[in-house]
Amino acid sequence: MNKENKYKIILIEPSEIVAAGIASIIAKQPEFSLVQTLSNTDYYNAANSDIDIIIINPAVIDYNERLDIRASLSSTTAALVALTHSSYEEKVLRQYDECIGIYDNAARIIQKLKSAVEENAQNPKSDLNELSARERDILTAVAKGLTNKEIADEFNISIYTVISHRRNISQKLGINSIPGLTVYAIMNKLIDISDF
Repeated sequence: MNKENKYKIILIEPSEIVAAGIASIIAKQPEFSLVQTLSNTDYYNAANSDIDIIIINPAVIDYNERLDIRASLSSTTAALVALTHSSYEEKVLRQYDECIGIYDNAARIIQKLKSAVEENAQNPKSDLNELSARERDILTAVAKGLTNKEIADEFNISIYTVISHRRNISQKLGINSIPGLTVYAIMNKLIDISDF
């Protein structure tokens, strides 16, 4: 939160009508300040390091980059809130601290924004950003109990590449056991506890 005791927000939404509606809701809240509204990520400036929340429509992220949202936004540490008009894969939405639906009312939206800030403060995603998209895929597979051969077959890579990825993951995270990696994957929403 900045000096004015307001959470600073950037909204990235291509629909002017939806953006105007969200802006109107935020403007009525004394603890939030909408700093900028963008139609896509091309205009996002990573220099805005004092931003607390980024509300973004996942549709503006290129399909191939949707599983690496923080890298798409220059590894931001702000709370990320998905603004959804339709359904998305669960693994896409897990990257966000919260998800606002197009049919949420104003009170629910504000509640979710506050929740996103709390979630981001309690579970910062910075360690996760150290992993490449492929390493996150491998970590997810390891946490689900797949063997090196099964992982190699699933991603069409060699077993030696899998072993190399696993070694890099362990070094970056400082976690050497499969149970530890599994807990890490659950805590960082790469997998859901119901996947077991």
